[in-house]
Amino acid sequence: MVKVWSWTDSRDSSNRINAIEKKPTWPLGRYFILNTNRIVDLKDLSTLGVAKSSFQYNEVPGDRREGCSFVICDHSAAQIQDHFDDVPASQAITLPIVPYNQPWGTPRYPIRPTVDTTVGIWSIAYVDRYNPDPNHYVWVCYTKGSFKRMEVLTSINIGWPSLTSTTTETREQ
Repeated sequence: MVKVWSWTDSRDSSNRINAIEKKPTWPLGRYFILNTNRIVDLKDLSTLGVAKSSFQYNEVPGDRREGCSFVICDHSAAQIQDHFDDVPASQAITLPIVPYNQPWGTPRYPIRPTVDTTVGIWSIAYVDRYNPDPNHYVWVCYTKGSFKRMEVLTSINIGWPSLTSTTTETREQ
């Protein structure tokens, strides 16, 4: 999991890092799990005591209509390289996806049951926290087929999903 300080692209960069997350009174940045198979042009920007790097990130590698995003995060290039070298335990992960991307239903059925969906590990672009309830839900963005971009709400009652295992891991504070 990396803390992203800046995410710039031509499509929807204003939605990646909220204005409140850029204020000095807030812990700057937002936590993401990024799939390392989409990182190119990695550069180390670390200074004495502060790990920092920048890279180009491609959300949909098979689609050349969309350019790469420019990302600055709190990991050094060596730390990101270590993530490159991680070997996944499986080629797929089962995600408990919330129907209609809405965890709360009607008063009669207050919580919607999740639907277990298996997704290829390399098709996942990123995992992002769900602002109203970050301890129980995350957004998972992945590609279905070659070009269809899916953004789904996933239940994580036991921790953040890990892209290098078929289980989940406890969120770091």
